[in-house]
Amino acid sequence: MTMSDAVHLGDPIYLDEQATYAAATIGQCADALEEALRAGLPGETDPPRQFMDLPNGEMLMMPSRVTGTPTIKIVTILHDPDGPGERIKGVHLVCDPVSLAPRVIMDAAALTVIRTTAISIVALRAIAPPDAGRLVIFGAGPQGAAHLDAIAAEWPLTHVAVVARRLDRAEAMVAAARQRHPDLVIEAVASNESESLTRQADIIVCATTATTPVFADPGHDVTAIAIGGHSPIGRELPGELVARSFIAVEDREAALREAGDVVIPINDGLMSADDIKADLSDLVTRDLELPGSRVFKSMGMGWEDAVVSARIAR
Repeated sequence: MTMSDAVHLGDPIYLDEQATYAAATIGQCADALEEALRAGLPGETDPPRQFMDLPNGEMLMMPSRVTGTPTIKIVTILHDPDGPGERIKGVHLVCDPVSLAPRVIMDAAALTVIRTTAISIVALRAIAPPDAGRLVIFGAGPQGAAHLDAIAAEWPLTHVAVVARRLDRAEAMVAAARQRHPDLVIEAVASNESESLTRQADIIVCATTATTPVFADPGHDVTAIAIGGHSPIGRELPGELVARSFIAVEDREAALREAGDVVIPINDGLMSADDIKADLSDLVTRDLELPGSRVFKSMGMGWEDAVVSARIAR
């Protein structure tokens, strides 16, 4: 059944996890996000995401209308990363902009991985050195694997280290990644053995469930991205690194509301809100001076899901 048939009949198309991943590459979704930003999105503000506490986790609802196509993502997140099944589960609904009928329903966990990684690529295209060769990824889940593949597709990587709380998970991710990237040196590293690697890294990606910094300030110029949290009281990055870096966020208001990676250093007196130098739109539309280290904090926003889901549905 084609999309036009589905809309005519009133039956939405369902894309499961595999179909959602297969529909578009991370690079194509990053291109779509850049095109949307250059066109002026997000423009008006979508409602803030809604949180609902559950006994063993939380539910998030992220509506968006700014693209002209109404969408909403509903996900549940287990507090226990070792709990049953995948930690993030849910659905994303795309409605027809005229009739408001449901058009496409897709796997929200897969969409979240694609969207988050695509946002990271948009940011890295603006702030990461084009010759970056050494990548360190904290976290051995789907986000870590997707970031490895997407960064390897656009940067001349020579060495990748995957750091995880559970070494067996890092080893499993590395074994699979080596099959996809046979010419790349990829190693699994325990959390307590990562310090020397961060001191050599060009790019550091934090994709964990941690609420305290997962590494110490490496003391040299580095590009770091934090994607794992959306709480003002939790963080992945050391405050010293954030305070001495060029800081970019998706949206200043959302970051000051939800991003502990910047809120905590502000509360600790290491920096102020004025030290946030750019949002996602600035990274794409402005020529920026980027001295020293660079930090990008990602939380995820409804309009990004809307843009990426439209690219996937197309």
